[in-house]
Amino acid sequence: MSERTLKQLVGALFLVVAMWAIATLLSGGGGGVPSAAGEIAAVFDGVSEATVTGLRLSNESGEVVLAGGAGAWTVNDLRIDSGTITRFWNVLTGLEVGGLVASNPNNHGRMGVADDGGAVLEIDIDGETRTVVVGDQGPRFGSTYVRLPGQNEVYVADGDLRSHLQRELADWQNRVVVRIDTSAVVRVEIERDGEQYALVRADSSWTFEGGAETNNNTARSVVSELANLIAAGVLAEADSLAQAERGGSTVALDADGNVLAEVTIGSGTSERWVKASGDDVIYRLASFRIDRITPTRERMEPSS
Repeated sequence: MSERTLKQLVGALFLVVAMWAIATLLSGGGGGVPSAAGEIAAVFDGVSEATVTGLRLSNESGEVVLAGGAGAWTVNDLRIDSGTITRFWNVLTGLEVGGLVASNPNNHGRMGVADDGGAVLEIDIDGETRTVVVGDQGPRFGSTYVRLPGQNEVYVADGDLRSHLQRELADWQNRVVVRIDTSAVVRVEIERDGEQYALVRADSSWTFEGGAETNNNTARSVVSELANLIAAGVLAEADSLAQAERGGSTVALDADGNVLAEVTIGSGTSERWVKASGDDVIYRLASFRIDRITPTRERMEPSS
């Protein structure tokens, strides 16, 4: 090999090494400080129902606290809707942080990640709290802008985290008013707008107390509602609907006279408040369910 050829090979090798070194420095490799994308992605590393002990979701409307752990989650110490918490975990565990989309803090407001406008997610895991600012929907459907507190860089996370951060307390709460085994129900006492009557089961049919015939379809609908009465929503005590006067109740009893379920409704002409005995939560019930769970005496008549 000639001296000239050897020099060319050495020069080419030097150029390759130099290019590799420059690329390594620019990419932040070689065991240095991780990139910002790595830092924000690390917020979600190892996050699962089994590892997380609690979460706090804050927005302009207030704070929602999820606690209790896998299979026992509560929301602000109240019963949580199983479907809502399942969908939340599906999003959180499947979240993927993508590329950098902005580094100028002037863009934070437009993307919904400003200090005074963004929602905040705090995750308690492994004895530490990880925090991320959650903004508006990203450039793709089902994506969300995210940012680390104290940093200017904004990234896109693939996953509709935003919709869960915008939920209010009532959106997280369990809406099951009452759920019982109706096969044990033999007597139902109903009060509706000042009228009172009782139903008694005889085999597969229902009669008024005293033996008078009823509309069996209407009677069965009362019992059917008691099997799984689901409200349209949850009311705050200050809500005008929750301020209505008491309008009636339905009480289901077994053969020994034990109360299996007691539901109280408010007064009104359309939607009403409803509460179950032993539950402090005030629910909102649609008018058609009001008519099914506490029908008037007239609707219970066989001719109706």
